[in-house]
Amino acid sequence: MGTISHLEPTRVFTYFEEMCQIPHGSRNLQKISDYFVKFAKEKNLEYVQDEALNVIIKKPASKGYENCPPVIIQGHMDMVAVKKPDCDIDLMTEGLKPMTDGKFIWAEGTSLGGDDGIAIAYALAILESDDIK
Repeated sequence: MGTISHLEPTRVFTYFEEMCQIPHGSRNLQKISDYFVKFAKEKNLEYVQDEALNVIIKKPASKGYENCPPVIIQGHMDMVAVKKPDCDIDLMTEGLKPMTDGKFIWAEGTSLGGDDGIAIAYALAILESDDIK
């Protein structure tokens, strides 16, 4: 690890890189779903994991915002897991190899799943933060 976790915002890219290490193609969601449950448990946050492996994590409102409407941050945890013909990664059992040139991020030989992953990474960073109201 450490290929993209130095990018800003670092907590977001740290979570994104951690998720890249977990296989999470469509219909292969147990490990990534359990990762989110583990996160919630470690942060002492309320969570629900349903039969379809969806995970909802709840964080109490910041002081002074207890009577405001809730904020919902949503992303999907699965990715379209495809690879180049010459790539030897088993997308059912192995994680991705994220790469960057400082401007762009991609996965070596495979799809990245960036649309789902970055949304979830931002959500985790917000849930973790005590500075964001």
